[in-house]
Amino acid sequence: MTHSDFDTIVHLNQNALEGVGPLDNESLSLLVKMADQALVVDHGDGDIAGFVITVPPGAEYDSSRYRWFEDQLVDDYVYLDRIVVAEEHRREGVASTLYDEIEADLPIALEVYETNDVSLAFHESRGFEEIGALDHNGKTNLMLVREPEADESVA
Repeated sequence: MTHSDFDTIVHLNQNALEGVGPLDNESLSLLVKMADQALVVDHGDGDIAGFVITVPPGAEYDSSRYRWFEDQLVDDYVYLDRIVVAEEHRREGVASTLYDEIEADLPIALEVYETNDVSLAFHESRGFEEIGALDHNGKTNLMLVREPEADESVA
């Protein structure tokens, strides 16, 4: 993700508010500075099909959902702050590509609005499990964690 991507990323984010919180260029810039990973899937000519932003533990991030995980998880983890796929690129494997890039040796923590059935089904199919719930701004966030897979390269 580069600064030249920001306008498109903000636009994609604001068109996906059913699943993520609002974002503007200033808040995106602050988020990227503290991010562990900030990645895009680019289909060429600046056509960003989707993006993901993760935040490491111990960040100075003013998010009740992030703080919930900071309080609940004892071990290191990666907080997936947001993943957005452009509507015209859904069902093309963009989200799976982004998840494949961020999955590591640490648990991945994220939240999904309890009313977002498509996202809940996707995350369940990738091995995420609910570990709690948090009410925030009139919505219930289901708190999910995916433990890392065993290292398959060990013979």
